[in-house]
Amino acid sequence: MRKNIIIYLFVLIMFTNYYCQTLHQERLNSMINTEYAFAERAAHVGTRDAFLEFIADEGILFRPIPVNGKEFLSKQSSRPGLLSWYPVSAYMSSSGDMGCTTGPAEFRKYKDSSAIWFGNFCTVWQLQNDGKWKFLIDTGNFNDRPGEKIEGLKINQNFETGIYLSEKAKPSEKSEIISIDKKFNSTLHQNSLIESYKKYVDDDTKLLREGIFPIIGTDKIFLYYNDIKTDLTFVPIDGNISNAGDFGYVYGSLEVNSTGTEPKRKYNYLRMWRKNGDNWKILIEATNSIPQ
Repeated sequence: MRKNIIIYLFVLIMFTNYYCQTLHQERLNSMINTEYAFAERAAHVGTRDAFLEFIADEGILFRPIPVNGKEFLSKQSSRPGLLSWYPVSAYMSSSGDMGCTTGPAEFRKYKDSSAIWFGNFCTVWQLQNDGKWKFLIDTGNFNDRPGEKIEGLKINQNFETGIYLSEKAKPSEKSEIISIDKKFNSTLHQNSLIESYKKYVDDDTKLLREGIFPIIGTDKIFLYYNDIKTDLTFVPIDGNISNAGDFGYVYGSLEVNSTGTEPKRKYNYLRMWRKNGDNWKILIEATNSIPQ
């Protein structure tokens, strides 16, 4: 009898793990498919209408400071031109309710003309009660024309995520992720940039900075900050966290004070956080300038 119970429990655990992995895969692919559908709609109905269709009611855009995207876009006229993009990376919380996508983007003044702007985007998605994905915040910045095209994510691929769906009985509070962000920001005034980032980045970390291609991984990040002689002051405004409490984002303002005679520069920032074991790591950090 005892042996049968042990076998039953083993089978139950294996089935539960398989189910959780499958559900997580389905949600990750569903989010990626939504990103592609979002870009496709922009090509058919225009950027403004596509954004209105896919943004959450509380969704944030930087125009140029953070504003409620739906309210802002509703007051704007649809404009000609084509903003196109596609995801090359996607990440998701273990609870499968929040994730993000990032990849290259470009803008054409007319649909059949050559691209005149190139950059990278980061979009944060949240699963809605009706099973659809809406984005909570979207940002991006420019870089030079890419030398070669990066391959986009395949649709409905099998991701070896190694994480299981794990809903908490009580959803996490967004104050948790804002507290993590503030803790990191405070270290920037106590240590060098390299020392501050060293504890919070890994080989998956991406920095999206204006005018340059994405900086990916610890080695390139340290090399980048080795040449930067500025003081960074990040001030968080708001953010959100997944139900599992292992994935979230914070956005706010950034003031860059050069050590030379250059004036202070102001930026928006979006920082994606992901929990790796017991440690929080920066997944994506994107900044874009605020016109003076």
